Amino acid sequence: MSHYLQAKVESLARQGAVFVGHDETLRNVARTMWMGSVGALVVGDEHHPLGVISERDLVAKVGQGVDLDTMTAEEAMTRDVVSARVGDPLYDAAYQMLDGVIRHLPVVDDNGRVIGVVSVRDLLRPLLLDAVEGAERA
Repeated sequence: MSHYLQAKVESLARQGAVFVGHDETLRNVARTMWMGSVGALVVGDEHHPLGVISERDLVAKVGQGVDLDTMTAEEAMTRDVVSARVGDPLYDAAYQMLDGVIRHLPVVDDNGRVIGVVSVRDLLRPLLLDAVEGAERA
């Protein structure tokens, strides 16, 4: 567990977060997620993130019966974006995700530029590896 406690969030951030324009339809958002093999997109660009749209957001809109060809990313996104900063420990990112009930966390540099996204899966991998290494030493 010591590696996990010392690691920084940028070590796991998926480089080159996937972005989508605010006016993209939800159908195009879903296609972009599928093509990029990601569960969330940053709406806007690396210098001007407007929000985040996740698989969960899409499923909610589908369940509500919205028209995927007319509703836009901006209309469906989460506006109050929780993010991690370069230099934050992994456990801080994990806590933010648990506290905010979110699965994807944009990572921003000191200038507020989005440099990547960390997912719950990204956070679990090093934790499990540390646990296995600890068990093998015991």
